[in-house]
Amino acid sequence: MAMRRVARLIEDQELKEKLARCNFKTVKDVLSLSPLQLMSALQLSSEECEALLDQLYALCVPKYQSAFTLSQEEEKFSLSLGSNQLDAMLHGGLHAGTVIEFAGPAGVGKTQWCLHTAVRAVLSGESSGRNTSVIYIDTETAFRAERIVEIICKRYPESEPRISKCLSKILLYQPSTISNLSQILETLEVTAVEKDTGLLIVDSIASLARKEMMAGSSEANIARVNQLASWAARLKSIAQQLNICVVVTNQVTSRFLDKEPMITGEGNEEEAETSTGVKEHMYSTHITPALGNTWTHCVNTRLILQYDGSNSRQLIIAKSPVAPFAAFAYVIGAGGIEIKENRTFYSYSGSDPGLHKIQVQKGVAL
Repeated sequence: MAMRRVARLIEDQELKEKLARCNFKTVKDVLSLSPLQLMSALQLSSEECEALLDQLYALCVPKYQSAFTLSQEEEKFSLSLGSNQLDAMLHGGLHAGTVIEFAGPAGVGKTQWCLHTAVRAVLSGESSGRNTSVIYIDTETAFRAERIVEIICKRYPESEPRISKCLSKILLYQPSTISNLSQILETLEVTAVEKDTGLLIVDSIASLARKEMMAGSSEANIARVNQLASWAARLKSIAQQLNICVVVTNQVTSRFLDKEPMITGEGNEEEAETSTGVKEHMYSTHITPALGNTWTHCVNTRLILQYDGSNSRQLIIAKSPVAPFAAFAYVIGAGGIEIKENRTFYSYSGSDPGLHKIQVQKGVAL
């Protein structure tokens, strides 16, 4: 909240000009000063200063709401994923005011899920009488309008006469640099309000950061963490302030786990002692979403996409405030994502939470 642009929150034009002259850009810039300092810098009376501070503090400390009110809002502002079981598991689907991440390896269908949710958002808006739009930020130039047309024609043939209207509700950005993406996110709030946006998609959040900020020196790592923290705060703010659903895609990376030295029998694949008798550390790897802990804490719901055999894929609910750890098979066809209704539940084995340690328990509810 404190990083919101203060100029967007103030209606008084004269006060806006004063804030600009003093280089006060965010709510934090204003609230970090004492009332006396603000009165001096902005040439305000004590009453005017108090009114300004009350307005900004009210934004930073949101009012309480009852659990019942929250549950009603979640039911009203949720986006179905097209599967009764998966929607029930997520208590209605993807919830407004939250950040949802689809993470997985290349080619597993992350962009297809984005297109699938975009189509469902536009069509659900039409069925409810709202003129809902979708903002689609495509950092990998993977968006294809003809694929949207194909999904609608094959999956929702009754909506075929309204294809042009549906396409006009998807607002596409294709930033090519970190600077471009940052500028888009900074000005996105106004566009979202003007166009009555119900869904924001970023495909993918990791692409530009990995291209321009390769891990290396400590300075580069710090810059990358700071940039990701800025994007995370902005996306979180947009989701909460505008009460819209934010969907992002993320890539995956291999993480090495350091094991303690251990003596094993001859011929074991994980020998810990060399021929010279020197103990060596052993390492194992598992796949984890990219961008580290800074980004992970921004995400409300994490859905892992992975291959399950040659022709099938799985969606795993890896992190959710409402759903257990579970998996659903899905296939990608001409009509988009088709989710299989037979679900699989997982439980961990051992202390290591990596996906390579998961045991499958089919048909058993946790």
